[in-house]
Amino acid sequence: MQTLLWSPFCCMILFQLTTYARSAPLRWGFVGCGRITNDFAAVIDALPDTDHTVFAFASRNVSRADDYACRFGAAKSYGSYEALAKDPDVDVVYIGTINPTHYEISKLMLANNKHVLCEKPLTLIGAQAAEIFKIAESKQLFFQEAILTRFFPATIRMQDFAKTAVGDIRLVTAYLGQNSATSLRHVRKQLGGGSVKDRSGYVLQHALAVLGNDLPDKISAVGQLNNETVDSTAAIELQWKDGRMASLGFSLLTTVMPAEANIYGSSATIKMPDTFARPTAVQLINSANTTIENYPLPTVLDHRTFLANAAGMIYEAQEVRRCILAGLLESPLLTHKDSLTILAIQDEVLKQIGVSYDSLYANGVFVGSSLEPELQAPVLKPVSCPNFYH
Repeated sequence: MQTLLWSPFCCMILFQLTTYARSAPLRWGFVGCGRITNDFAAVIDALPDTDHTVFAFASRNVSRADDYACRFGAAKSYGSYEALAKDPDVDVVYIGTINPTHYEISKLMLANNKHVLCEKPLTLIGAQAAEIFKIAESKQLFFQEAILTRFFPATIRMQDFAKTAVGDIRLVTAYLGQNSATSLRHVRKQLGGGSVKDRSGYVLQHALAVLGNDLPDKISAVGQLNNETVDSTAAIELQWKDGRMASLGFSLLTTVMPAEANIYGSSATIKMPDTFARPTAVQLINSANTTIENYPLPTVLDHRTFLANAAGMIYEAQEVRRCILAGLLESPLLTHKDSLTILAIQDEVLKQIGVSYDSLYANGVFVGSSLEPELQAPVLKPVSCPNFYH
């Protein structure tokens, strides 16, 4: 067995991500003040202030925006999303609100000429995402769905192995589960809950990363629904006419379910150890040898975080900056077509298992609960800050 801590490939990726520079930092605005926003703000705060700045927070609960601005040293905080959208000093917006609001907030930010990084799932309905991408492209603005896995060096190395070291790919598998039964945003329909929308993006992006982003010829799905008529557990089988196949599963109910993903080829197997969604290692296994390449997280964050391997969000942030400075409208590591194919598969899966989010919208406007991810917001030690944000 061979173990590599830092391969030349990893060094190349990190070099590419840090090559771009300009005199002014990218000024980030954050919409929603929950756990995921906390973690991404911690990442931005850890990056050089010559490249990135935690600039402003917005929440419908202005006290939470004030609190986050205090914690991360942001210059501004707002009690509405509209106010942040109209701030001419915000360059790019990170959207970390509940799933049903992504569609409206994305359009709001684009209408105000902001580049956008929006948490997954980009939308609950595939057609909404297609509309968002069309707007972004027409306004020549960068727009990215925040599927952070695609930007990890271990994922990029996995794709390289898949192209060069395994022969013909016969089957891709990925499974992801965690007990989230008491988390309201995961289980309530009005908050956009469900395992398909919360978990399947990770397993689907894994399959498409090596099998290509064209729609499968056959999609088969089964699922278990809760009393809110959203799925708690589901399984998907994908098949293309040329023989490519994927077997994927995910759950909000399992207590112990290793987050593992494998790629089985005619000459070798690629294994992504737990957790493949935020990977720090990749294994290549053939009849003669097992090679393990390790990609340690790039830094230690100064703030408390909640997501496993949260420091790896740095790769995503660096890619956003690289693309914006290069004038790109999407990242080649996760294209708009990638996102649209994932959403199209999700649409079909939801149709097959009997889940619909149409009732949450009226004329494209979210009419569900007004609760934000603050519902699940972190309880952190109070910080004493002057009240100078308004």
